[in-house]
Amino acid sequence: MGVHTHHHKRVDLDAGRRITWIGIAINGVLIVLKIYGGIYGRSKALLADAVHSASDFVSDFLVLIGLHFIVKEKDSDHPYGHGKIETLATIGVGVLLCFAAVKIGLDAALAIYGGELAAPARFTIIIAALSVVSKEALYQATVKIGRKLGSEAMVANAWHHRSDAWSSGVTLIGVTLAAFVPRLRVLDSYAALLVSFFILKVAVDILVQSIKKIIDTSLSEELLNGAKEEIQSVPGVRNCHDLTGRYYGSIIFMEVHIEVDPDLTVLESHSIANEARERVRSRFEEVSNLLVHIDPFEPEKEKRT
Repeated sequence: MGVHTHHHKRVDLDAGRRITWIGIAINGVLIVLKIYGGIYGRSKALLADAVHSASDFVSDFLVLIGLHFIVKEKDSDHPYGHGKIETLATIGVGVLLCFAAVKIGLDAALAIYGGELAAPARFTIIIAALSVVSKEALYQATVKIGRKLGSEAMVANAWHHRSDAWSSGVTLIGVTLAAFVPRLRVLDSYAALLVSFFILKVAVDILVQSIKKIIDTSLSEELLNGAKEEIQSVPGVRNCHDLTGRYYGSIIFMEVHIEVDPDLTVLESHSIANEARERVRSRFEEVSNLLVHIDPFEPEKEKRT
């Protein structure tokens, strides 16, 4: 069973790496096209979109680093595995996006107030349309593999692709109107401003989720209650208390104290502890380990738990 699951994880990881490399290639092409369109096609919105694609390009590389560490087994320097490295990579993506959003927003606002009005060239419309289609397709493919793998950085990156698709959609509308209707030239800059809000929203979402994990946000009531149910259903478990858990990246480590009859042998107590661990792990896939501490059951003693 374990080997089989590990094999599946490997296959999914290969798919994860492949889609991330495809993302890098597509982003690379789009960055070049958007910068060209932004400079020679005189489109502020397309230039803003290029910055968005560039931050996406960097996040692709951060995801590759995360995928490298997700399978790296725990070692003497990292007894809890390398899950936190993936969360740190995700925070890096969020911070980059924040900077990009502020820069784009300020540039666009200055252009609107400064009245720098040059109509964008019509070929810029094709670049924006190409970006919408390719980035939405990348979102669909990446999110599917990311969820299968349970990789938070991959799912965050998929949303990064989708936000790029949406911002390219805004760019497409702004550029089209600005290119064809001379009076609406300013819409190109407004589109750039709107794109900056898209980027900021995604950045904040990613940062909030990742920081929650870094500061050991406690597990949901639902998970804790479910785990308690499983432990108490094990024959031989008279009681359980002090059930705790914490995230390491996208995996969870838990600890619990279980009470068993004081007359049981070490071997019997050990097999009860193993059964409790396996029941919790099979019900909750994200639980990597459950450390069980054995206590003697003393019904007459008032417990303070």
